[in-house]
Amino acid sequence: MTIERGSPEELFEEFLRTYKDTHDELVYWRSLQRISTEETSLSVDFGDLTRFEPVFMQLVTEDPESFFEMADRVLRSVLRTLKKELVEDIGEELRVRLVNFAEEELHKDMRVKLRYIRSKHIGRLIRVDGIMMRASEVKPLLVTATFQCRLCMTKTPHEQEEGRYTEPAQCEICGKKTPMKLLLEESKFTDWQKVRIQERPEELPAGQMPRSVDVVLMGDIVDISRPGDMVKITGLLKTTPDFTRRGGRLATFRVFIEANSVKIAEKEYEMQELSPEDREKIDELSKDPFVHKRIFRSIAPSIQGHDLVKESIALLLFGGGDRPLPGGTQMRGRSNILMIGDPGTGKSQILKFVAGLASRGLYTSGKGTTAAGLTAAVVHETDTGAMTLEAGALVLADQGIACIDEFDKMDPNDRTAIHEAMEQHTVSIAKAGIVATLNARTSILAAANPILGRYNINESLQNNTRLPVTILSRFDLVWIMIDTVDETKDRKLAEFILRMVQDQQPPTEDEVSPIDPNLLKKYISHAISLELRPVLSVEAAEEIENYYVETRANAPAGTIPITARQLESLVRLAEARARMSLEDEVSKEDAQAAVKLMESSLRMVATDPISGLVDWDSAYAPMGARQRNLSEVVRRTVRELEDEGMTTIDEEELIQRVTAATSQARESIEEVIKKLVNEGVLYAPRDGKIRRVQG
Repeated sequence: MTIERGSPEELFEEFLRTYKDTHDELVYWRSLQRISTEETSLSVDFGDLTRFEPVFMQLVTEDPESFFEMADRVLRSVLRTLKKELVEDIGEELRVRLVNFAEEELHKDMRVKLRYIRSKHIGRLIRVDGIMMRASEVKPLLVTATFQCRLCMTKTPHEQEEGRYTEPAQCEICGKKTPMKLLLEESKFTDWQKVRIQERPEELPAGQMPRSVDVVLMGDIVDISRPGDMVKITGLLKTTPDFTRRGGRLATFRVFIEANSVKIAEKEYEMQELSPEDREKIDELSKDPFVHKRIFRSIAPSIQGHDLVKESIALLLFGGGDRPLPGGTQMRGRSNILMIGDPGTGKSQILKFVAGLASRGLYTSGKGTTAAGLTAAVVHETDTGAMTLEAGALVLADQGIACIDEFDKMDPNDRTAIHEAMEQHTVSIAKAGIVATLNARTSILAAANPILGRYNINESLQNNTRLPVTILSRFDLVWIMIDTVDETKDRKLAEFILRMVQDQQPPTEDEVSPIDPNLLKKYISHAISLELRPVLSVEAAEEIENYYVETRANAPAGTIPITARQLESLVRLAEARARMSLEDEVSKEDAQAAVKLMESSLRMVATDPISGLVDWDSAYAPMGARQRNLSEVVRRTVRELEDEGMTTIDEEELIQRVTAATSQARESIEEVIKKLVNEGVLYAPRDGKIRRVQG
């Protein structure tokens, strides 16, 4: 097939009429039948076009504007034979849009990173990838204005170029230079929207500010994406001059992209390019009987120990599947994990490793993080004066993992902003007249330090962190990482670190080898892209049910060792473990592993220091079951002493009476009295004296 056969118009018309796909179907001829007032464009695969006639490659690269003018003209001509009335109605709206542009390796020079957009790209058709940061409202753009002379009443159509409003200098009939009247009802408009995209976090060089570019959308591609979406933009790079504060033009120009097509890469971003060799390795790895242990060992290999933490993080990377529930709600499939520990236990290194390993990982530190930075911010658009929405960290990490370091250093008012995202996986905004709900389907991996520098095992989780119960209860697993003095453990850690410094392989406890980080990242991406939703087997469901019921049944009266929230967490963890080996069913072993992790976490954070029993309230509530019972005795004793005529009660006498009634240690009674004073149930008018707050 050669160019001599006809002009580009004839070749493109032949392409639309005759091109067949691998199934021998006339794909574009069928697509022409579907064009309507709602869908006014024809999507053409760039690979199909260049394979049909290589000369189109030259036309697109050398003069893309002329190519699109020709293609739109041919589209209207061909469609006029099929839907004449439609063409007369929306003729100017009909457009050809190139999709899958520069996807093939042959055309990779047309894929330009935002950071490397230069003056040589002006006027060329390019493909850029990034995250949509903000989007303006959709506005009507005047394309062809119809003016009427106020003297001779003649109507004159006038094209508007480059989005600027212009009037004819004079009437073409009477020649007068009188101002003309714009007839809006007879003018033609198209939908217009301006968005801003920013380079992806994984493409950002260390220590660099992220680059962004404005994109203008017109026609039926407006409002199909929203802040937080990963998008692939194909369009023409154009320029607009900079202006001084007084309105004078400068010699420098700003660039923007006039989009031809937009593709939302919501699913595609996880799926990395896999070679046949990669696929073979992934299949081999999924069939390895020790695949779980190998993946666990591959998480943060530069950190020694913390096996349970690494195992839970591996499950976090794979995640479960969101499950719709009756009534329109759904059970989230992604877990949240909190690490609390002493300085130097490797929390920050683990977070950095996970942010780099996840397909869409994002790292942030609590001290420099605000509510708007986490969720979404309303910003003032300088060009138009409108208010627009800009996505925050949790929205940008949609379908990925948000790693938040120094979680305890966040301002309490800012920290409450993530409540909705942790449980509902959405971010709702109602600011400056903008009411919107954005997707934030992200797992949160957070790290915090105890308030006094080191974790006190004799205090509850809440007393150690001062984090509110509403936040703590939304974490599926909480891990305590304590630095204790142990000669054997210390020698092993020192040997591990020194061997790495000497560029030697650190000693391993068994023969299970870790996985290369690049292969592991591809394996995780592949597992997520398959959209596996493992189904709970009967044995797995029984295992989880029995653990939940028996744990609650065997608990002493007044204690709550596990809640329904942990039941949902067990399902998520078991599904993630099944996903790890690319299975479509959750086995009994998966459920047992999830139970083991949950039990270990609860024993670590929710064990009552006095009784030694697992009590959920002892970790998350201000008082555990033992302290609640003791507080009832204290309050009852205070009322009895008041009935005896004592308005101000001697603290020593109160302690002696409670000790005689309960046989509890003096320290425990003093602690409960202190908590009741802090909660405002009791108060101390002076040292050694107690009174009850009336009301």
